[in-house]
Amino acid sequence: MTKNPFALTAPKALRTSGKSPFGRMARMARMANMALGSKVAWEDMDRLNPADPLPQQNPLRKIPCMILDDGSAIHDSTIIMQYLDAYDGRNMLLPAPSPQAFAMLTDAIIAKGITEAAFNMVYEIRNHPEDGQPNMEYVDAQREKIIGSVAYFGKNMPATDANLVSIKLAPSLGYVRFRAQHDWESQSPKLGQRLQEFADKNPFYGETIPTE
Repeated sequence: MTKNPFALTAPKALRTSGKSPFGRMARMARMANMALGSKVAWEDMDRLNPADPLPQQNPLRKIPCMILDDGSAIHDSTIIMQYLDAYDGRNMLLPAPSPQAFAMLTDAIIAKGITEAAFNMVYEIRNHPEDGQPNMEYVDAQREKIIGSVAYFGKNMPATDANLVSIKLAPSLGYVRFRAQHDWESQSPKLGQRLQEFADKNPFYGETIPTE
């Protein structure tokens, strides 16, 4: 049973796509939170559907988007995860404000940045289907962000428990692996081992892997 110490409006539904790595982060947090007693429905949605209400729920038309009981919306995977944790009230994903909490928030943004860099690589290449001439200097710069972040986490190993950092990092590394953009497991075998330990400990990692 949730404590809801801040009298927050109850979360009602998490709207995202099963293919979105950012949505996967929020889905994993939702599933970890459900194990703690908070029930939040998941709505798989299609941003290309003109009838979808996402533009009214988020003017940026970005997912994930979490709808609250009063009809208002919370955007961005990091904010959604913090909201779920605050609503639960037990600081399971993020400690109460403290030096440790801000260090974890910083690491979570680095982890999310891995996916952002990978996304940038995908779309830079995808946007040149005719001439096949993506800006490889830009693509390489994004890859360097991934390499640097993997090196960072290789020295600052994430926990195997589900927290804000590990739930951000695991899908990011999985997405880079899926897109074959960088062989990060060869760069940091220990990080690859830690991801496997996280997956073994938290079944929702495997349950949220995109099928395509």
